[in-house]
Formats: sequence, structure tokens, C-alpha cells
Amino acid sequence: IAAELLKRANDLVKCHIHPTSVIAGYRLAMKESVKFIQQNLAVKVESLGVETLTQVARTSLASKLLGAEQDFFCQMVVDAMQSVKTTGSDGKPKFSV
Repeated sequence: IAAELLKRANDLVKCHIHPTSVIAGYRLAMKESVKFIQQNLAVKVESLGVETLTQVARTSLASKLLGAEQDFFCQMVVDAMQSVKTTGSDGKPKFSV
């Protein structure tokens, strides 16, 4: 993705668009993309079950050298995150890690 963005930015600069304008456009696109992801694609952790959280931990730990102990460590991660969960003054869950 980065290579394509650079290629297109170079094309814009060749069309006499100032690099500062290109960067400003990319920053605006990034902000809008993050906003879209937060509003439409993000899922609240509270809505996920323990099994889903364990699968997420398993995916994150897959590249580590855990071997046969992977399930044990995945469950440990989920339990640890659930044990530090608190509710903030705004009513939103907080994870102090």
C-alpha cells in the first residue's frame, strides 16, 4: 500500500501539485479512514465471547514459539485481561495494562 501511495504522490507532484498539498490530502484521508473504521468496523470487546477472545489471543501468539502450551497461554492472556478490566467514570470499560 505504501509503495502505491508513493507512486501516486509522485504522479501528483509531476502534475505540479505541491508535496505539502499531497501530504495534507493523505492526512485527511487517513483521518477519515480511521473515523470510518471506528464507526463501522470496530467491535466492542464486551460483545465478544470468551471463545472469540481466546481465538484472538491464539492468532496473536501463533508466531511465538509456544508449541503444545499455546492453549494454556491463550487462556492465561484472556483471564489476565478480564481480571484487570474496570469501568471508568464515563461507564466505558478500561483495561489498565
